[in-house]
Amino acid sequence: MKRLNLVIAALGLAAAAAHAQPPGPPPGGRFDLDEIAILLDLDAYQTGEVGRVLTEQREAMRAERDAIRAEREQSDTSANGERLPPEEMRARRDANRDEVFSKLKNVLSEQQMTKLKILLQTPGGGRGPRGGAF
Repeated sequence: MKRLNLVIAALGLAAAAAHAQPPGPPPGGRFDLDEIAILLDLDAYQTGEVGRVLTEQREAMRAERDAIRAEREQSDTSANGERLPPEEMRARRDANRDEVFSKLKNVLSEQQMTKLKILLQTPGGGRGPRGGAF
């Protein structure tokens, strides 16, 4: 009986530790395709399609950035070096995310789509208060 209580307590602690992990991408940046495949339990076809869609999106975003850079270099205005307003950057990011979700809608199950949306969620709240935490 004592062993059973010990096993239950150990499983409870393990579950609490696993639940304490924050959702979202790792601190270093984006997920690796192998990590996504494991987290979403993808089969070989789904892994290939997710990889293809993410590669296409990454290349499209790179081409857009290069086009903006080239346009800025050719223009003689003082706008060179200025960043886009945060609202426009947020709108572009949301549009890119929605495009990825629409492309993967027919490839992933509803449960996998829900997991993907949670994994790709951006943390809210901005950068936090100036001067660091309390």
